[in-house]
Amino acid sequence: MIRELTDRHPYHGWSWIEAYELDARGTAVAKRELFVLLDGVRWLSRAPARRAAPPGRTAPRDR
Repeated sequence: MIRELTDRHPYHGWSWIEAYELDARGTAVAKRELFVLLDGVRWLSRAPARRAAPPGRTAPRDR
């Protein structure tokens, strides 16, 4: 998360935030504005572990 957008006035318990979308390496690839329910936002201390691709499918290639 970059910051909360305080110039917007959403419903109680909701907020607009700016955040970066990260690729598999943790590199920022896009900037997004999200409308989120604050009770549903979780802070992670590190990126979640990558899961293996299901059998018969290949994992997407990194750019």
